[in-house]
Amino acid sequence: METKNNELEEMRQQLGILKEKIDGQKLINDKLIRQSMLNKMSFMKKYTWVSFFLLAYIYVAFFSLREQFNMSWLLYIATVIIMTVNVLFDAYINRFSKDQFLNNDLIATSKRMVRMKKLRKRSLLIGIIGMSIWSPWFFTELYYGASSSNGLVSPDYMWGTIVGGLIGLLAGACIGIWIYLRMQSINSDIIQEIEELTKETE
Repeated sequence: METKNNELEEMRQQLGILKEKIDGQKLINDKLIRQSMLNKMSFMKKYTWVSFFLLAYIYVAFFSLREQFNMSWLLYIATVIIMTVNVLFDAYINRFSKDQFLNNDLIATSKRMVRMKKLRKRSLLIGIIGMSIWSPWFFTELYYGASSSNGLVSPDYMWGTIVGGLIGLLAGACIGIWIYLRMQSINSDIIQEIEELTKETE
């Protein structure tokens, strides 16, 4: 009888040790998955910093372009405001902290990812509408500004700038769509990972 009791006690201890190991493994997996999510989000932080540098470049480059092609101050101010609002709104959408992934409730983080996707989609639609208004305005002022420059801007240079601007606009649109799809995909992956992780812990 005493031998059976000892065997049962030993089995309980082994089961306890096994349970501790399983719980420890789950904890390690949880940390690794959280860190993986955080690493994926680093793309958005890099994008935000690059956007601020490009915004500063636009201020200077577009000012020079305005002077050279005799474009209106209204266009320059409108361009600066549109670009600034766009960059700031993107930074607002893509903001996050390490605690949200490493320490906070993952359900709340998942809801935040869903909200990011919705806001980003709304931002894209507003951006498309804005660019459909701004682009004709820009190229119209570029053409008429150069034409009224009293020969300071040659026709070849003007048309070269217009063609270059159209190519740049198309390239920028393609890059913007790629970035949008990449960010939406990152958010979707994180949402899926959180769903799988929460199912395992139930």
